[in-house]
Amino acid sequence: MSIDAIFCVCMDPWEEPKNGQARFARQMLHAFSGRIAVAGVTNEKLPLRRWIDRPFEGKIIKFFNMGKLHQEDSIKPIIPLRVVVYYYAKISMPIIHSTCVKNIFIESPEVLFAAANYKWNSVCYRFAGVSNPVANSRYKWARLFGAFFERKMFLDLNKINVDSILASADHKAIDEVVARSKGLLNRSLIHHFPTRVDSDLFQPFSKIEERKVLNLDNDKIIIVSCGRLNWVKGWDFMLDSMVFLQKDGRDFQVIFVGDGEDRLKLFQKAKELKIEKNIFVTGFIPNGEVQSYLNAADLCVVTSHNEGWSLAMLEMLSCGKAIVSTDVSGANEMIRSGHNGFVVKERNPNLFADAISKALELKNARDVSLEIAARYSTKTLAPDLASIWNPLS
Repeated sequence: MSIDAIFCVCMDPWEEPKNGQARFARQMLHAFSGRIAVAGVTNEKLPLRRWIDRPFEGKIIKFFNMGKLHQEDSIKPIIPLRVVVYYYAKISMPIIHSTCVKNIFIESPEVLFAAANYKWNSVCYRFAGVSNPVANSRYKWARLFGAFFERKMFLDLNKINVDSILASADHKAIDEVVARSKGLLNRSLIHHFPTRVDSDLFQPFSKIEERKVLNLDNDKIIIVSCGRLNWVKGWDFMLDSMVFLQKDGRDFQVIFVGDGEDRLKLFQKAKELKIEKNIFVTGFIPNGEVQSYLNAADLCVVTSHNEGWSLAMLEMLSCGKAIVSTDVSGANEMIRSGHNGFVVKERNPNLFADAISKALELKNARDVSLEIAARYSTKTLAPDLASIWNPLS
């Protein structure tokens, strides 16, 4: 194949992206189409474990289908998707490695585990976030294996002889993961590499017009949260905070843009708190609709327990919105306290509600948010990555 690198992912970049990792995969296709081949899983009926030509927005990209993977948005699979992806990657890797291209870009630990047993000319690995994904798993039993999982990841990064590591996290979080590796990660190989936002799609539009399109009440304070509905995203903390906002007499509606296995739990808790009439869940929707909800909002919130460099937050900024966030990675660099929002250090619902009230009164949040978002446009992805990893230079 006359390409420069193989991009190995744990999802299908051709599908409508439902999370930051999937959106980054599509950004890679835009930035390097014609120069990269893609190996991933898919829900489409495509030939299994062989290279094919696959159309992508008017271009042809080489694609290798490691296996069929389908996930119901609101159902937690019996077998964790990580396990399934690892199995597919393990049985596919001999074929992937047999191609003439020996430069590989890996974006998930599961693929790393499968690829580490082979020799490559050059390897780039991307941490979508540097927190321990298994220690924070939605499967409680899986959290017991968090330390083992992370140590294997560090060992395999050494084994595969990675020469560039991208970390979509702030410097503090990067230093923490290096410390956890106990010498297995070489700090000099790790590059602070923030997530990017498509500023052509996510840009400011009229709040009034977007509310008309979405049939939303102009008289309500609309607060938008984006992301999968699972415990890591902290939706329960958001609901607890809304109780304090309601006590202040605020007429609000909270819109959760996304879906997940905790949807029923969310509505059950909202009913217990007697705020169910103020809650709406969109389900997974196309990016064009996501930006409509962001633009219809008076304020956006991030209540996660941990994040990488939050793409949802960047999309909020790119629409000119003020944000109130928990103290997750990147928040302090994307939010200027008192100017375009607040970062709440404690997970205290009363303090979070108070920060929301204050953020609603900010006057110049739009300009500050747009200025910050401009630094992280997808337009900088190709030159920035090319300056780090030689195969794509």
